[in-house]
Parts: sequence; structure tokens; C-alpha cells
Amino acid sequence: MYGAIIGDMVGSPFEFDRGNKSVDFEMFTRRSVFTDDSVMSIAVAEALMEAGKDATVQEVKAFVIDAMQKWGRKYPNAGYGGKFRYWLIEENPKPYGSYGNGSAMRVSSVGWLYDTIDRTREIARATAEVTHNHPEGVKGAESVASAIYMARTGSSKEEIKEYVIANFRYDFSRSCDDIRPTYHHVESCQETVPEAFTAFFEGNSFEEVIRLAVSLGGDCDTLTCIAGCIAEAYYGVPDHFISECERRLPADILQVLKKFNEQKVQTDRIMNDSYLDGNDVIEVAIDMFYKDSSKDNLVKLLEAIRNRMNNDGHLILPVETPHAAVDMLDLEHIKVGDVVTAKEDLHFRMRQLETKDGRQWLVAFTNQKEMQKGESSSVISNFMDQFLNAVLDMDVAGVILNPWDKFFLLDKELIQIIIDANSQPKPQNHIYFDKGDITKLNCECIVNAANKSILGGGGVDGAIHRAAGKELLEECRSLHGCHIGEAKITKGYHLKADYIIHTVGPVYSGKKQDEIDLANCYRNSLELAKAHGIHSIAFPAISTGVYGYPLEEAIPIAIYAVTNWFNENADYGMAVIYSCFDQNTYDMYQAFVELLKRGAN
Repeated sequence: MYGAIIGDMVGSPFEFDRGNKSVDFEMFTRRSVFTDDSVMSIAVAEALMEAGKDATVQEVKAFVIDAMQKWGRKYPNAGYGGKFRYWLIEENPKPYGSYGNGSAMRVSSVGWLYDTIDRTREIARATAEVTHNHPEGVKGAESVASAIYMARTGSSKEEIKEYVIANFRYDFSRSCDDIRPTYHHVESCQETVPEAFTAFFEGNSFEEVIRLAVSLGGDCDTLTCIAGCIAEAYYGVPDHFISECERRLPADILQVLKKFNEQKVQTDRIMNDSYLDGNDVIEVAIDMFYKDSSKDNLVKLLEAIRNRMNNDGHLILPVETPHAAVDMLDLEHIKVGDVVTAKEDLHFRMRQLETKDGRQWLVAFTNQKEMQKGESSSVISNFMDQFLNAVLDMDVAGVILNPWDKFFLLDKELIQIIIDANSQPKPQNHIYFDKGDITKLNCECIVNAANKSILGGGGVDGAIHRAAGKELLEECRSLHGCHIGEAKITKGYHLKADYIIHTVGPVYSGKKQDEIDLANCYRNSLELAKAHGIHSIAFPAISTGVYGYPLEEAIPIAIYAVTNWFNENADYGMAVIYSCFDQNTYDMYQAFVELLKRGAN
């Protein structure tokens, strides 16, 4: 909910078209205060937590009415509209047919607390209908909650936009620049929610979404509250914004926020397990195998699974057991084979599917999005190595991965091959040098020395984007940029390399931080490569082009960063290729290596 409250605070000084419709303004000032948007967001969150996830619609409505009246009376001067102000003090409050944007501004918690988009929409509808029972008021709440749910579960902006258009018929044909000149203060859902969505779709960070929303003018606190709550689910909220927000909030609101964040983590614990993060390497390999079911691609797929096993990778495993019983358990720490006791003994039956030949397969998912393409179920999260070893002793044919879309039948013979491969001698780490075009190297991964947008630029960055094709740009858009020293990975598309790792080097200033950032580029790229089972990677001379890092300073950092990583990962078997753009770079690398050899002797 921080996104909603921060949006409310940042937008509040500019309400009633008091700003100059610019993105250039101070985010937090003494006039940045919470308003009715924040108070009602807190009220709805408290109501839903007290009602519980399995409450009926009528129960939810009763809790929401009680909470909104309680909090509204506690903060009577927060800026409520006329009809709603009277609703807050009525003994038997009834909905009054409103299509105002209040239903959308208070709904953010709904998008975080439920396991399916259908349940999310049902509860959003209930929170709206206690006051805003006009179809437009209901639509505003449902659309915003749906977007939050989709954003937090991994949907792209394009997928969110397509869903909202298909289900709620909002018009997103105008850009922020189109909206801004004629937009004025209006408080209806149909003239606030689409504008908030547009700011979200156009912004490339949480802060940029907030600034774009404020720049539109109008009912600024509410519009920015709505845009901010969606942006939080998509981008997260920077820590310094959270600190600014919290110091402006009273203790009772902070207490609800803390409880909500704890419950939000509980809801998403299995789905956002960090051990699922690297599973995209399996999904990419399955996709490649679908396009070309060759032996080489099968080997790559099995190697991807083996790599995730060796890096503590998890799978989502559907189980059949009473939902109420599952709620009592610490699902994060249950694994296949455990005897589980709650108030009574429970016996998990793992979900199975039968193929046409009559064989039974256990079901497993690599991520939440794959699971949600089919039937919903209670789930546990389990280490791949424990699970696959256990499968060998079960009366099943094997495991079907991601059965609802592009699936893969991992039979026991293939599982045994993966497990046997772990007993083979480990390959050795090694450094190589190449002079020429990095885009033509025949290795698993090349590194792109990108700018912060990672959307392409000049030099090698532009050459990589051109060689990989337009698909690379589309994937890069979904990654929302990259910070200096960090790394992000995409497919290689039309390159010989299967993957591209994008890292952002420092602009040379001569300060110590430059060395740290440059070393992090190499280290984080290698860590990301390892997480994806990559064993050959090519680096350009990062930051030595237009970023101005002198070669004589950059080369030692590049060599030491890699050799230090080798020492920490002695058994991994990584081939690192330093790709040199010209003869001078190649010669300087060679000279430094010779210097090291002489020093070692």
C-alpha cells in the first residue's frame, strides 16, 4: 500500500490543478500529507485482514463498512466528498450509486491479498459496492485491483493493458502528452482511472510513474494514488520514499501498514520464493525444445534443470488437501516425504495427471504464472534435488513440468541422467582472448556493456541490438532498466549466443567507486550466468569506450574480478572470453597477463 499512500501524499499539494503540469517538482515537501485516499486504503486493508481470505462477499462488505466508518470518524478532516461524509456517520449506511474515483483509490490492498484474479475481482467489487454501486465505480475498483494482482505476479505492461482493455473497455489511445493540456479536476472513475493507467504504462520506474501522474493535473492526489499503487506492484518502492512516507504517518496507520505487509508476505511466500527466480532458464530451454526438439536442445534442457538443482532451485508442487488445513501449516518449510502435523494428521496427495497411454505423472510448475494458466490448487514449494530424487522411488512415470501450456515430460530415465551427471568430474575454469566482433562469437552468452535503459545505444551496445533483432528490444523493455554495476539477462535471439547479459558500467571519474562498480559488472554478470547454467561467456572491455575508462586501469580490474570469481567457484567450469574490439585492446590484455605470469614466477 505504500505506493497508494505515497501517491496520495505527493499529489496532495497539486490537487485542484494547483501545479504547473510538469514532471519537475520536489517529491516531498511540508505540504505532502496523507488525505482521505490513504485513510480509506488503510480502512479497507484492515477490514480484509480481519475478515480473512475465505470470507463471503457479505462478510467482506460488513467488515469494510465498519472499518471505513471507524477510520473516517477517527480522521474526520481528511478531505471526504459530500455524500461520503454523510455515509460515514449514518447508522445504517447504504450505497448511493456513486461512480466517483473513491472506489478505485482505496482498493490497493485487494490486489495483494488473494490467490487468483477472479477472487481479486470479486473482493474489489465488494469493497466498491458498499458505496460506489454504479457500474463505472465498480469497474474502477476491479480494474485497479486486477492490474495490481497481474503486476505482482509477473505480467508485463502489455499483458496488463490487454487484460484491462478486454475486460473493462478503457480507452488508452491518448498519451500523457495528449491528456495533459486539456485535463482538469474531475472525480469520476471513468475520467481518472484511465489517466492513472496511462501514467503507469508510460513510466519506466516507480518515481517516473508518480511524476507523470502528478503532471497530468486534475484530482492529483487520487490519480497519483491509483497510479502509485499499480506501480508499486510492478516496480517496488524505493526505500527512501518509504522512509519519507512513514515519517508523515501516525502510529495507528503505521501499525496497520506493518500488519498488512506481514500478511502480504505470507500470501506471496510460496509464489515469490527467491528460489524460483532462476527458473526462467528452464522455461527458455523448454521453449527452445518446442521450436526444435533436437538432441542438442534436449541436452540443454536437462542441463538447465541440473543447474537449477545445484543452485537450490525450487518447484511449485500442487497438493490435494483441505484448504483450511493448509492455512495452518508453515508451507515454506515442508518438503516431499515430510510427516506433517497440524491440529490433526494430514496426508498430502500430490497432484497427478494421466497421459493418453495411461501413465501417471506428478505435476510441477517453474513459476506462479505457469500454475495460474490452469486450475488453482493448494501448493507447496520444494527443492528440485529432493523432489526429483524422491520421484525415482514413487509409482509414477515421472514429472510433467508446466502442464497447462508448453509442457515437458521429464520421465524417470531423464531424471536419472540428470542425477548421474552430477557425479561426473567438474570442468575447469579458464580465460581466453578473442579479437573481433563479439556478436559473432560462438559461445553460450555474450555481455552487453549497456546504458541504464538497456534499450540500445551506440557502439557495441547498438551492434548487439541490431544483430539480435527487434525481439531483444521488446524483452529489454520488460526489464525496466539496470543500475550501474548490476546485470540483467535476456535471450540471444538471432545471435549465435543463447543469452545476452546486460550490465551497466561506470562513467569514468577517477574515484574509488568507479573501480567497485566496474568490478561488480564482471562479478554480477558471472553470478547471473552461473544461475542460468551458462559455462561460456564473452566480455567486452566494459566502460572503455564513450564512458572513458582508461584501458590501463580497466584491464586489471576486469582480470582480477574474473580470477577472484574463479577462486570462489573453483569447481564450476566457466570459460571466460575477453572480446577485444581492436588490436590495441588485445595487446594490452596480453601484456597484463604476461606481467601477472612473471610476477607469479
